[in-house]
Amino acid sequence: MTEQAASAPPGKALVLTEEQALEIITFLTSAAEICLHEPVYYGTFRLVDGASRMIGMMLENNPQISGEFFKLFKEHIDANKVTMMWDKAHYYDFLRSIAAQPAAELKRVRELAESDGSTS
Repeated sequence: MTEQAASAPPGKALVLTEEQALEIITFLTSAAEICLHEPVYYGTFRLVDGASRMIGMMLENNPQISGEFFKLFKEHIDANKVTMMWDKAHYYDFLRSIAAQPAAELKRVRELAESDGSTS
């Protein structure tokens, strides 16, 4: 871990390189144009796939606070995102449920930062 990451308040350390961030930005912006021509649910797939890709890159950089959450959440996304091909009802239920998980983790990280006295 870098000195900067070690001294950063909980949840404030960078976990993507500039190259990785550009790769994700490129993926998302190119997917936006493709969504004009694809069925609606393909766009939702691209969004969750983009989240999975970003999490994978973050895991390569050893996030200190939410690493375990990211690992499990990526596994959950990857196991369920492909169900759009054979079980749309399950896929739609999956989409409706996933936002609560990172929201809960964000709340946990913010509470850690507050208890550490390092709120932004």
